[in-house]
Amino acid sequence: MRWTYIASAGALVVALSACSSTPDQGPGGMAAQNGGAASADGARSAGLAGGGGLSQAQLYEGQPAERERVVYFAFDQYSVSGQYQGMIEANADFLKDNGNREVVIEGHTDERGSREYNIALGEKRANAVRDVLLSYGVSSSQIDTVSYGEERPAVEGSGEAAWSKNRRAVIEYGM
Repeated sequence: MRWTYIASAGALVVALSACSSTPDQGPGGMAAQNGGAASADGARSAGLAGGGGLSQAQLYEGQPAERERVVYFAFDQYSVSGQYQGMIEANADFLKDNGNREVVIEGHTDERGSREYNIALGEKRANAVRDVLLSYGVSSSQIDTVSYGEERPAVEGSGEAAWSKNRRAVIEYGM
């Protein structure tokens, strides 16, 4: 019985150490090594794994002139408003002309609702934007989606002013 306990404790230590991160890499793993872009709040983003250490200028080179990549949603909604069709179409045209470029569509929510509900809603928002890009002829191999739910707010705070900026899907370009 004692050996079982020791073996279980040892397996737990190994599993937990495998989950730890190296401090010099920072959030996102390779961001510090690949020169990931830092946002105003100090967060770093390595972009897509295929980015291969590109600078921010190289990453966005030739991106649609509008540079608009954010779709905002009404409370508890995930359908894309008609006001974003032109912006999404411009991104779709760019992706069709640049078949080697990829995007990750990040789905986000405000802080209201359970974590599980917000992850699901963020996924629905990201998928809704993906579906519009696909309807414009973008290859599905160029698009990935991820949901962050309420975990990465654009604006801190509570109240409609902050919540309306956090209910969004963001088109992030990679290589």
